[in-house]
Amino acid sequence: MDFFDLVGNARAMRRIKPDPVPLSLIRKVLDAGVKASSGMNTQPWAFVVVQDKSGKEYLAERYAWAMRDRFGDAIVPKEGDDSPTARMIRAVQYQIEHLAETPAIILVCGVRDWPFAVPAEKRVGLAPPNYGAIYPCVQNILLACRAVGLGATLTTMHQMFEAELHERFGIPDEYGVVVMIPVGYPMGKFGPVSRRPAEASTYFDSYGNQALQPQGLRDDT
Repeated sequence: MDFFDLVGNARAMRRIKPDPVPLSLIRKVLDAGVKASSGMNTQPWAFVVVQDKSGKEYLAERYAWAMRDRFGDAIVPKEGDDSPTARMIRAVQYQIEHLAETPAIILVCGVRDWPFAVPAEKRVGLAPPNYGAIYPCVQNILLACRAVGLGATLTTMHQMFEAELHERFGIPDEYGVVVMIPVGYPMGKFGPVSRRPAEASTYFDSYGNQALQPQGLRDDT
């Protein structure tokens, strides 16, 4: 697909078939992930691909607990409601109930690195992972999944049980888990995403100013 068609067609896919996925495809999307830029080319990422039954069941159980603890009845679909929000909630419920059947769940980890804005005397405990480097990698993975026909979506609900996660999967403390990405063949069809146009959120030279002045840019519309 053309790049601009691809990014406009990469929906979050929460209904995933249990069908096995070739390891070559998982390696392909992770190879796309590591093509992302990182400061000084540090490449501070690591991936744990959970594909054994016990590991996926553990993640599914903890994920279900975290979602219900955090959102409660807000993620219970209402009978007869077919609004976009209700359809999304039903997809979330499906993911909660079937996460353990997902062929692979990728834990994307990042080396911990204190932000420059945090002075040395306040650097207590574990630093957060380097989000600025890891999220471009994550986006590459998501777009690569779409390009090869795999469904994927990211979640950060692992934060509710991250200490347990490190112990369960042997992740060293020098890394933090940034996102969890269930991956597999989608049950539904890909389709265009619905977003506000960027123009509605774009300002020039100061927030709130949507009028382009003829300086460094030219209005060629």
